[in-house]
Amino acid sequence: MKIKIATVILSILLLAAGLGLLPPQRAQAADHIKVILNGQLLQLDESAPYKSGSNLMIPLRETAEALKFTTTYQGSTGQIQLTRFKDTIDFKLSGDEVLLNGKDKVVLNDKIEVRQKRIYVPLSFFNAIGLIASYSPDTGQAEIYAPEVTAGAVTGLLAAGKYQELQDRYLSNTASQQAFLQVIQKTWESVAVPAGNYFGMKTTDSHWAQDEMTIQSVLIFAKSEATLTLTVDTTGKITGLTLAPLAASEAAAGPVQ
Repeated sequence: MKIKIATVILSILLLAAGLGLLPPQRAQAADHIKVILNGQLLQLDESAPYKSGSNLMIPLRETAEALKFTTTYQGSTGQIQLTRFKDTIDFKLSGDEVLLNGKDKVVLNDKIEVRQKRIYVPLSFFNAIGLIASYSPDTGQAEIYAPEVTAGAVTGLLAAGKYQELQDRYLSNTASQQAFLQVIQKTWESVAVPAGNYFGMKTTDSHWAQDEMTIQSVLIFAKSEATLTLTVDTTGKITGLTLAPLAASEAAAGPVQ
């Protein structure tokens, strides 16, 4: 599913500062599973996540509502629908696929479950609907991020020159990734310095393909615009980053609808 979001200038900067740039709250004990949603701890006092075999199960309604979705469930048919603005997500309790915006079908490899009259979905469900979801057994913590929040957080760190924080949060601690960080820094500085002050993100478009998400954002600078393309894996780690100036004609035309 592709996600297209037009934002007011600086709104993503504020979002990134409030959610993505700050290190997410860390779970203190691995025996109590925590869910971090867009950088904030999700309160799930009466509907705690649990392990079902190798799957981590997350309460659907509470998580969907935190993402600003409205949840509708038809008990007679087992049909579930999530709606938010122009986005719709349809699936069945016993089904093995989700329908995105009435046209794109995505296979669910893991089963949905009902526990104590609550619907729980596997963590992979959130990847299926276009989010970035991962789980760390070491901390007992699951993290779910919207692509625009990830892009905003990465861009904010770059704009602030916080390359070490970028390394710690979004790159693995390997020699190749450390070398990659130097490439990222040079790429950012070669485009951003002549473009002037960074103001925010104009649009974001994202999609999953072969266990990698590509996030493409148009960034607004004082003197020009640029296209940032990120690829991240299923753990939210950056596997690729490019930044290219946007031609004046492309910037004037605006986002493709």
